[in-house]
Amino acid sequence: MAEYSYKVKDKRGRIKTGIIKADSKTSVVAKLQRDGYYPISIIEKESHKAKTGAAILSRRISLQTFERIRNKDIVVFTRQLSNLINSRMPIVKALDVLIKQTENKRLNTVIQALKEEVQDGAAFSEALAKHPKVFSNLYTGMVKAGESGGVLDIVLTELAEFSEEEEALRNRVKSALAYPAVMVLVGGATVIFLLSFVIPRFVMMFSNINQTLPLPTRMLIFGSHSLRVYWWIYLLIVFLALLAFRQYTKREEGRIAFDRAKLDIPVFGKVFRKILIARFNRTLGTLIKSGVPILKAIKITQGVIVNRIFSVELNKIYDGLKEGKSLSQLLTQSKEFPPIIADMVAVGEKTGNLGDSLFKIATSYEEEVENELKALTSLLEPVIILIMGVIVGFIVLSMLLPVFELTAVMR
Repeated sequence: MAEYSYKVKDKRGRIKTGIIKADSKTSVVAKLQRDGYYPISIIEKESHKAKTGAAILSRRISLQTFERIRNKDIVVFTRQLSNLINSRMPIVKALDVLIKQTENKRLNTVIQALKEEVQDGAAFSEALAKHPKVFSNLYTGMVKAGESGGVLDIVLTELAEFSEEEEALRNRVKSALAYPAVMVLVGGATVIFLLSFVIPRFVMMFSNINQTLPLPTRMLIFGSHSLRVYWWIYLLIVFLALLAFRQYTKREEGRIAFDRAKLDIPVFGKVFRKILIARFNRTLGTLIKSGVPILKAIKITQGVIVNRIFSVELNKIYDGLKEGKSLSQLLTQSKEFPPIIADMVAVGEKTGNLGDSLFKIATSYEEEVENELKALTSLLEPVIILIMGVIVGFIVLSMLLPVFELTAVMR
C-alpha cells in the first residue's frame, strides 16, 4: 500500500487535510466520497506515475483528431458542469455525465482525460492545466481559486456566466459586421465580373470604331485588360503585402504600432477601445469575485487582453500594486482608461464590492459597444451602397460615352 496526502471539503464547506493508506488513488477517492467528503486534491507521496501517464495521454489526444474545439463548446461545457456541481453531484460523476452528451469528439476525449486524472487523485485545476490549448489560464486560475476556497460550485457558476457574456459580446460584434462584409464581397465580385467578362465584349465592338475613345473608357479598358492578363501579379502583390504585414506584426515594435493604430483609427478605434475596457473589467471582476488575489488576477487578465498597448498598461498597474498603490489610483494615472472607471473602482474599493463595481462597468461598456455597432452598421450600409453605386456607375458611363460620341458624329 502507498501513502496519500489528501485535501477535502466536508458538507459544510470546511477544508480538511490528512494522510491515508490505500492501494490506489481511485480507492482513496472512493473511500473519501463514501465518508461524505468532496476530494479537492490527492497526492501520492512517492510516485509521479500518474502525472507521466497523463502527459502521455495529453500528447495522444493532440494527435488523435483535428476537430476544432470552438469557444461555444467550452461555454456549453462550463454551464453544464456548473449545473451538475451545484446539484451536489461529485466531480467525477459530473464529468462522466458530460462525456455521454458531448458531441464534439475532441472535447469528449479531453473530458475523458480530465475524468481519469481526477480519479487518479489530481485536483480538477491541475487536470485542466494539462490542456492549455483548450482551457485558458483564466479558466484554470479561477477553478484553482475555487478549490482553494472550497467554493468550486460558486466559481463554476461565475465562470459559466463570464463565458456566456464573452460569447454574447463576440456574437453581437460578428452579427453587426456580417451584413456590411457581405455587401462588400458581393459588390467586389460584381465589379470583377464586369471587368473580366462584360467589358471585353464592348472592347471588341469599339475596336471597329475609327475614333479616339474617351479617357474614362481607355482607363476602364486598361484595367480590364490588366486584370485578365496579369491577375497573378495582383494576387502575388496581395500575398507579399500580407506576408510583410505578418512579419512586421510579429516584432514587438510592429505589434505595438499596429495595436495603437487600431485604437486611433477614426470611428472604429473608439469601439475597439470600449471592447477592450469591457473585457478587462469583466475578466478582472470575475477573478476577484472568485477569490483570486488582485496581483494574480491582473496577471491573468493581462494574458487575456490581446492588445499590446493595454497589456503594457496592465504591467504598469501590476508593478504599482506591488508597491502598495490602489487600483483606482493607478487607473487614474493611466491614459488608456477613462476617468469614470477609476471613480467607480474607487467606490468599489471603499465599499468592499470591487468585483461588483467592475461588473457594472463591463455591462455599461458592453451596452455602449452594442449601441455603437448598431449605429455604425446603419451608417456603413448606405456608404457601401453609395461607393458601389459610384463604381458601377463609372463602369456603365465609361462604356456608354463612346456610344454617345458616335451617335453625335452620325448626326
